[in-house]
Parts: sequence; structure tokens; C-alpha cells
Amino acid sequence: MWRWLVHAASDGRLNGAGSGGTNGVGSGGSSTSGGSSGTSSGGAVGTGSGGSSGTASGGASGTASGGSNGSGGANSGGGSGTASGGSGTASGGSGTGTGGRANTGGSTGSGGAATGGAGPKVDMGGIPLAKPGDMTNVSRKYLNLGEMRVINNRWGSDELNCAGTTQRVFIGTDGSLNWEFNRPACGGAKAKPDYPEIEFGVAPFGATNSLLTTPAFSSTMVLPKQVKDLTSASILIDTLQISLQKPTIWNINFEIWLSQKNPLTDPNPGVYAEIIAFWGWENGRWPCDKSGNLANAGSHSYHMCHQSDTWADGKWRFYNFNVDNGPLTTFNGTVNVKAFIDYVVKTYGLSTDLWLTRMEVGSEIDDNTQGSVKIKNITFEVNGTSKKPEFGM
Repeated sequence: MWRWLVHAASDGRLNGAGSGGTNGVGSGGSSTSGGSSGTSSGGAVGTGSGGSSGTASGGASGTASGGSNGSGGANSGGGSGTASGGSGTASGGSGTGTGGRANTGGSTGSGGAATGGAGPKVDMGGIPLAKPGDMTNVSRKYLNLGEMRVINNRWGSDELNCAGTTQRVFIGTDGSLNWEFNRPACGGAKAKPDYPEIEFGVAPFGATNSLLTTPAFSSTMVLPKQVKDLTSASILIDTLQISLQKPTIWNINFEIWLSQKNPLTDPNPGVYAEIIAFWGWENGRWPCDKSGNLANAGSHSYHMCHQSDTWADGKWRFYNFNVDNGPLTTFNGTVNVKAFIDYVVKTYGLSTDLWLTRMEVGSEIDDNTQGSVKIKNITFEVNGTSKKPEFGM
């Protein structure tokens, strides 16, 4: 997500903070969708007439189907023997340990295997996988889609105390990803939009930073990753469409964030750069003041539109591209994310020691704007590892 803050230059472009998260195993024995198993957070050892350690039925959920130790040391899964700390072994997962297991690039989960059999897969925030038909209209709440999440991010309305805004995110019965919005005149003046979005990764600000408006743990095991370690990064979008009843101030976009250090391991990672590309925007948006072409950026070509080294009151650098054939209300195709990073690194001399922390796809919505967005499907890819939305049962 990117926040608009009034820019000192003549274009009036506004920006702001995204939001973040870290990888980890969720409470209740969940794991991310790579199959890592969560482990018992200290199941009591005891001897019972029915005790044996449970075995995970699928590995992906990380919850032992035999369960943690029950009272008296007997596992709820039956069998004779001595319970060994309530641990379970996932057939597709990894390792056993007291107090949870750390994901690659993430922090240690606080939970372990749930007692009494396999439960729903949850993330580190305890949110289970969303199902078709699920919805939230609560600000900053999200729907867990495995290694990505749909966030009802209405930070602008919240900061303006604009109670008249209505916004929700939901999963269609067909598995599509959707949001609806109706924002009145909140006084945003293009400075404080709302940003319903799909987030893949973690914000670049740090877990305790006041700019954080999304979860403080990563949605995926594959990000953050240093730029020098990237061999590929892309987004495949199957039919994103925005429908507008009041098309006053809006855009549809993807963006990525770079930080100086890993936000999962450093409380002050140093947000460094925001790179954003617009596919669609309202009539009369600011004119471009930079030049430069990016022709090898997936299924579409883009051009440089704006750049600032003192964005958001000097908090980070900003790089804005527009699609060549825009503005669009429908986008379908591939975005070569690494091509954008490579262009900025080469053209503006950025260090490859920087960290790519997240990718986002969303729509910025400001005053007197009403409509909806529907995405049929989306795939994020980093270094050959692709992640699609995952749904609960």
C-alpha cells in the first residue's frame, strides 16, 4: 500500500505508508502453505494407557491428528505407549520442537499443535483460511489466503475520522477476490486515500512503526529477500476489473517496497523506496514530469512518470510508472516485477543489498468515489516459487 502525502513539488502527488507482517507459524498449530508443521507449545509429558504421539494427517496444516497430550499423558488419538511431549510428526511438514517452529525468514510461532485432532489452518495472527463467501467490513481486518491476504485497508478514512465511508473485502462464491467501496467527502484532498488490497509479503517499516497499517508478520515464506538474491519476481493477474459508479479520485495499481534491512529481524529496517505502476486512474491526474521507457515488463509496456528522493516528507524515495496504453479499467496479464527493480537499480544507482519486502495489488480510493474491484485469480512468483490463493473448507 502507498500513502499519499502532500509533495513539495508542483504536482501535488501524495503518498503514505504501507503495512506489513512477518512469517511464522500461527497459534493453534498452523503453518504457511509450504507444508511446515507447527509443533506443540509445551505438551506435558506423561504416561497413560492410551498415549502415543500424533501424526499429522496432511503436513500442510501442521496440526497433529493424534493431538497433543491429554490429561494423564494419553494422546487423544489412542494407541498405547508413553506420550513424548505432545509432539506430532507431519507427513509433509518439518521438525518438532517446544514452542513452535520458525518459518524461513519469519519469526517463531507462539502456538503448537491443537489438542484433539486436526483443526483449521491459521496464520500467525490466528486467522483461518478464508472460504468462498467470507467477508469483512472491519477496517484493517483481512481474509487469509495462505501466503497472501486481502486487506480491508481504509487507513485514510480512519485518520480523517470519516465514519461515512463503507468498504468491505470478500471472496466470491466463484473464488474471485473482491472489494467494494463508497467514500463520501472526507476531506482527503488526494492526501489520505483508502487502499483495499492484496498483500504478498510484509511492510518495510518495522513491526512497531506507527506507519504500519497491515499485519506485522509476513504472509509468505518467500519474502523478504535481498535484491541481489532475486533471479525472478512476477505477478500474474487473471482479469482485474474496476467498476465505478462515482469515478472521482481513484486508481488501480501494483507496487513493491524496498528496505535497507530485513523488517522481520530488525525493528528499524529503514524503509528506502516505493515503486508503483498505475494501470488505471481518473481523468485529470497529474501530468508526468519524468521520461524513460520500460518495454520488457511483462505483457505490457510502461513509462516513467514521476520520481522523488524526498517522498513522504523525506521518509523514502518514490518511483512512479504508468502503463503505456492507460488508463485502463481492466488489466489482464503478467507483470515482470524484477524488470522494474532492475530499471530503478540501474537508472538511479540503488544498492542490491536492499530488501524486497512485499508486492501489493490494490486500488486507491479517495473522496466522492464509489465502485468495486473483482480479480478472477492472481499468482505471485519469486525465484521460481509461485503462490496462488488458498481457501479453507
